[in-house]
Amino acid sequence: MRLIRQTALAGAAVILLALPALAEPLKATWTDPDDPANAPVAAQMNILKDAASRFSGGEIEIELYPNGQLGDQRAMVQQVRRGTIHFANIASGVLASLYAPELSIVDMPFLFKSRAHFRATMDAENPIMKELFDKVAADTGVRVLSLNPYGFRNITTKGSPVHSPDDLAGLKIRTMEIVPHQEMVRAMGATPVPIPYLELYTSLQTGVVDGQENPPSNIILMRFFQVQDNMTETQHVMTTGAVITNEEWWQGLSADNRQAILHALKEAELAHDGIGAVKDYLGVNTLREEGMTVYTPTTEEMAAFREAAIEPTKAWAMGELGEEFVTRFFDHMASFDDQF
Repeated sequence: MRLIRQTALAGAAVILLALPALAEPLKATWTDPDDPANAPVAAQMNILKDAASRFSGGEIEIELYPNGQLGDQRAMVQQVRRGTIHFANIASGVLASLYAPELSIVDMPFLFKSRAHFRATMDAENPIMKELFDKVAADTGVRVLSLNPYGFRNITTKGSPVHSPDDLAGLKIRTMEIVPHQEMVRAMGATPVPIPYLELYTSLQTGVVDGQENPPSNIILMRFFQVQDNMTETQHVMTTGAVITNEEWWQGLSADNRQAILHALKEAELAHDGIGAVKDYLGVNTLREEGMTVYTPTTEEMAAFREAAIEPTKAWAMGELGEEFVTRFFDHMASFDDQF
């Protein structure tokens, strides 16, 4: 390792160490199991490893650390920021909640219509997204390389099913540490309780929370159906994943190696989205087979969920992130309406 800079943090001087660019295998981590045939992130990271090696002529070697081996997502962000991990695949809202509040805009409820809609609107070459990623990198030292549509989130409960926002009143619902998710749950009458993903099964089992919200693929992977009775297909938020790296390390790479990694990420995104779409398609039937009651809200019931969630969270965003930024972002989203 080489000493690259000295800076101040919280009033104390700290020394930041950056990993050598390519002198040793690069570390890449995520929290899901390493099951690329069934887990979208595992598929993405395995293809990233393979494609980066091929596209760089074998110069780039990536070691994979799945299943939270290097810590939970908060710890992953902090290690990327320090430069001790090269790549982490996290929920973008974790980075937003820790260091980059503007990034939380992509976690607003009922924002995306499909995976294809997500890919078109969240592409890093879109001017507003490029501006956002550059700002996050400058402010935090963490570069967002890509955003990924992990899957639409649905609400599950152990007791009574949820057919309307009124059914959530008084319930404790686990959320990620993502403020827009918490604001959305609060707007619908429930109490949001942030709990780390790897601790969620036990929290559901012991009644720390009454329910949670996740894509079907996560519910299956983590076997939440064993401790939850009902799922409502609210599809209220697209879980947004982010592949992140250390900005100073990234800028220290050669242009050819950066291009090889970005090309590999594009290849890996195809695997991520394909596995995710298939698992979404199969997931609901799997959950029924495992004993969950799955409810699809009517058009009128979905309108009630949207009415309860959208305006309060948008008002929160304008207050926290600024009216000009939020307005520009929603104008950007509206510019794709004719395509989707």
